[in-house]
Amino acid sequence: LSETSPALSFGITLNREAEIVDVEITPSMVRVRRMSYEEAEGRLEDKPLSDLLILTGAYCKRREANEASFFDMPEVKVHIRDGVVEIRPLPELASRSLVREAMLMAGEAAAGFASAHDIPFPYVIQEAPDEDRLAEMLRGEAPSPGTLAYKYVLRRVSQRSQVRIKPSPHAGIGLLNYSRVTSPLRRYLDLAAHQQLRAFINGGELMDESEMLERIGASQAVTGSVNQADWLSRRHWTLVYLAQNPHWSGKGVLVEKRGLSGKVIIPQLAFETQIHMREEKSLNSVLELRVKGINLPELEAYFEVG
Repeated sequence: LSETSPALSFGITLNREAEIVDVEITPSMVRVRRMSYEEAEGRLEDKPLSDLLILTGAYCKRREANEASFFDMPEVKVHIRDGVVEIRPLPELASRSLVREAMLMAGEAAAGFASAHDIPFPYVIQEAPDEDRLAEMLRGEAPSPGTLAYKYVLRRVSQRSQVRIKPSPHAGIGLLNYSRVTSPLRRYLDLAAHQQLRAFINGGELMDESEMLERIGASQAVTGSVNQADWLSRRHWTLVYLAQNPHWSGKGVLVEKRGLSGKVIIPQLAFETQIHMREEKSLNSVLELRVKGINLPELEAYFEVG
């Protein structure tokens, strides 16, 4: 992370249907200027962002036509400054969608390139949701598509993504080929993918299938623990925030219910919790909540419905 940094650059050509028809991958040097999403949002009418917005928008529509699942849940940014926890909701911005689609495009391009050249590669796959389970969870009061409760159900029935040595469709993002390649500084298998691509482009020695499988296995062995640690950390600091703000009140959306018991998502905190209601409510009802207790060792918060 310096003024000029080595990188792997992806040149991608799309046809009118936003399908990838040509890919060029080359080692490069890049000069990056950092820009916040909020700053980018104000410059989406300026080139090159305006052109990128058109391309990534068309690409998103293509994935949607391929029955990709769009169930983005509320997100927040958690900061701890001098022992004080700050939580800031992340707004839905077109600039975020632009970056997301560009990253997915690079992943599809890399996977297609590797498959076309028989490069042992860490492909990410995901089977389609279990239709029987989905139908079972939508029995009774079925939430409307696009609502938070419906996204919650989709997340519950989605199959876990897997990393394999052979390409296969990723149902969740609506792509036939996909690999994660955009975070080689953060994710180990992204780095392994870059190493394979660089070796192929430079005429070097590739990892064979057994070597790539060994790396996939080593990464997968710790991925679950890393994800769990991230979830526990976020939950811990959210509870610390509530402990520091004992009179907190806000809105929660009912996403699951059984009688007078239910589960809500609090968008302002990106927090899921169980609640007890005085009267039955319909799914997606917005409830006024007040915090009434924190159990930090058990990572639980208790709310009362106003």
